[in-house]
Amino acid sequence: MFTLPLDVMLRAHERIRPYIRHTPLAPPPALRSEFHPNLRLKLENLQVTGSFKARGVFNTLIGLGTERRERGVVAASGGNHGIALAYAAQVMQIPAVVYLPEEATADRVARVERWGARVVRFGRSWDDAHAEATAFAAAEGMPYIHPFEAEPTIEGQSTLGLEILEDAPETDCVLIAIGGGGLIGGSAAALKALKPDVHILGVEPVGAASMTCSLEAKQVVALEEVRTIADTLALRGVGEHVLSLTQQYVDSIALVPDGAMIEAMRWLWLEYNQLVEPSGAAVIAALQTGAIDLSAFEHPVAVICGGNASAEAVFADYEALARQKGSLE
Repeated sequence: MFTLPLDVMLRAHERIRPYIRHTPLAPPPALRSEFHPNLRLKLENLQVTGSFKARGVFNTLIGLGTERRERGVVAASGGNHGIALAYAAQVMQIPAVVYLPEEATADRVARVERWGARVVRFGRSWDDAHAEATAFAAAEGMPYIHPFEAEPTIEGQSTLGLEILEDAPETDCVLIAIGGGGLIGGSAAALKALKPDVHILGVEPVGAASMTCSLEAKQVVALEEVRTIADTLALRGVGEHVLSLTQQYVDSIALVPDGAMIEAMRWLWLEYNQLVEPSGAAVIAALQTGAIDLSAFEHPVAVICGGNASAEAVFADYEALARQKGSLE
């Protein structure tokens, strides 16, 4: 059984404070809401690089030591981990190589390259890119920065749970999306360590229910394929550490279809002015579809885990309108 001692999580929290944002807990719209009146959103889409991933990345890089950092670092990512690694590596002046699946969007590639990392596109999924990246890292003697299973990564992600209770100690329920499982595993460990009666509810895409399948099998199992637009949640299998933490601390997991995540993205834009990616909207989708019922709780929090959605279509619409008006210079 894998465990995270509270003192380890607290040290990680202090270690990464200078490098990340303490993201806000936003209340529901003042005049109307279809949800629980006390629901608050933990806006990790406002985190540096647009997702919670910066927490685990900075905790890992700080712990490498100077000699290992100088070799450069390698990661495989569906997008957000790679963006966070590229940013953190630039901040700490470390060379970085990020493997992305062939299907990674141009926007994801551009965000990684913007921070100076070298991008290698390989395979159809994160799992394919991961296998190639780990082989490259081993051959080159470079540290591989795992996005969800390594202990320093999980310790870094646990700081989100600590932050929630710093700001809202009355919290009695937290909703968290699941991709690899590092966020829910680490955050749940922190939340339960400080408040054992808090409920932790996970959300997965119907087409990438790797944690649900592993829980049912009581061991890590790999899906034959994943079919979801939520690319940062699209993993065929979770890891042993995060499965262990989920078994210990997560109370239940709901599944949501892609269409519901798209509707939830629209809701977050219309009601909160937050442009988020599908994974960031998964928890809202679970509420809108009734997959999760919050009526038994007084002070729930939903984690909006990422906001790296491409805004190019929005800009294109405004550029077209400016051309129509003859005002584009």
